[in-house]
Amino acid sequence: MATTADTNHVVRILLVEDDNHIGRIIELVLPELAIPYEFVTVISAEEGLDLWKDRPFDVLLTDYNLRGMNGLSLIRELRARGHNPPTILVTAYDSADVRREAREMNVSDYLTKPFFMDDLLGAIRRLLPTVSVREVNGNSHA
Repeated sequence: MATTADTNHVVRILLVEDDNHIGRIIELVLPELAIPYEFVTVISAEEGLDLWKDRPFDVLLTDYNLRGMNGLSLIRELRARGHNPPTILVTAYDSADVRREAREMNVSDYLTKPFFMDDLLGAIRRLLPTVSVREVNGNSHA
């Protein structure tokens, strides 16, 4: 059930990715979502945590293999701080252990690199109803 607030809510998306080229490509395809959004990209989990303190995001896209803290550690730290955003984990280092840990942490979606941008957009779209429900329940961070 969409409300006016749902369609006017600016979805805040954080990308944590240390490859600037991948971040730029993702930035270029996001307008295809056809929703109001704000996109912020950082190259480390630590930067992402610092930004999150100031104003939490609605959706987290994170690479697994980052300099310093990895993507799953970032998710774990956000949850320890009381944040449980819909999350997409992307990785070029797919393994049974990473998949198991992502599943145990209830990561919303998991994509292996290389991936098609349509797959990423589809994953984000699947998370949008979750963002809308949070907005309707008054738990939005905006």
